[in-house]
Amino acid sequence: MTQYFFILADSEIELVPQDIVKERCILNNARARGKAPEKILLDASHHHPAFGKLPDSERRGRPDLTHFFLMLCMDSDLSASGNLRVFVHTRNNDVIAVKPETRLPPHYPRFVGLIESLYEQRVVPSRENALLELRNDVPLDVLVNALKPDEVIVMMQEGDASPLLEKFAGVKGERVVVIVGGFPKGGFKSNLDKFKHTK
Repeated sequence: MTQYFFILADSEIELVPQDIVKERCILNNARARGKAPEKILLDASHHHPAFGKLPDSERRGRPDLTHFFLMLCMDSDLSASGNLRVFVHTRNNDVIAVKPETRLPPHYPRFVGLIESLYEQRVVPSRENALLELRNDVPLDVLVNALKPDEVIVMMQEGDASPLLEKFAGVKGERVVVIVGGFPKGGFKSNLDKFKHTK
């Protein structure tokens, strides 16, 4: 049976950048949560007043998209069957590997706290039982190549239009990587020229 690897690529999930760590909205949010400002996730819903100082500000600070994607994937029949592995690749080339048996908190603030713990500890809940694992400096192409896929499908606006059922019915490989953008607008930051593009 086909093994699928879903990658949420160039995801807009990151800790607050040093450039804005002392902005009032960041400090207030960190204080309210009892955390150091450099150890909280950048979140457009709380930190938008500071975004004017960030490049690509219109697309950054969207961990909610990652949460939504992961909840859909982990609750799917494909995941329950054991035929899906899920990875989150970020704008900073961090990669979060998600074990199939992981049950993520449906409540968004708890998810944010979980990912913040992951950035601090590298694994959660523990090294002996690592359901989530964080790796740094892993470009998208390196991640894809490490999975040794027979086929790579990229979902993007500029790709060739194809109905999803038709696209996946035509899959012939045993190891298939599916790349989806983890950002609210714009295109991929990673180079995808070597991969097949599907709308």
